[in-house]
Amino acid sequence: MPRAQRVLLLVFDTFAEFEVSILVTALRGTAHSVTTVGVDRSPVTTTGRLTVLPDRAVPEVDPADFDALVAPGGDTSVVLGHEPLRRLVRHFADTGKLIAAICGGPAVLGDAGVLDDRRFTASLTPTDRAWCGVEGRGSMVPELVVVDDPLVTATGSSYLAFAEEVLRRLEGATAPDLAYFRVPSLA
Repeated sequence: MPRAQRVLLLVFDTFAEFEVSILVTALRGTAHSVTTVGVDRSPVTTTGRLTVLPDRAVPEVDPADFDALVAPGGDTSVVLGHEPLRRLVRHFADTGKLIAAICGGPAVLGDAGVLDDRRFTASLTPTDRAWCGVEGRGSMVPELVVVDDPLVTATGSSYLAFAEEVLRRLEGATAPDLAYFRVPSLA
């Protein structure tokens, strides 16, 4: 059985909770833990208008205490340029820890310089405010999910494939089967 891993989930105003909800739900069925982190401890409002209170603020996090970082999409421009967040992301990259980002989340990685010389995907175009995070960084490819270890990136509508890939990276061969989310049933 894989070692229990500690996952850090970035939360910020407008983060797209639906892009990570299946991943977070599936992680509850494992030995892994999820801690939410915001640029500060202020409540944030998701795209679905849910209020989330971060467990920790970025400056309070010792990245050595965590094994993986997940950056959801939404309007990530609200966190770009935050130097403590940049340092946190770089620590995960520099130590070879799993970094997973979906939709606009790769802009957070680009802002930290983590996408340089890497392949990635994102749901960002030049008209998005967060485009500056990925512009001129690495190689953005037109694929649904891209793995360039230790990075996993996905387009926003690929949230199920994203969850499966992140779970494979955390759980290996024992990753939970997400068929419940894929195939409608009466149960």
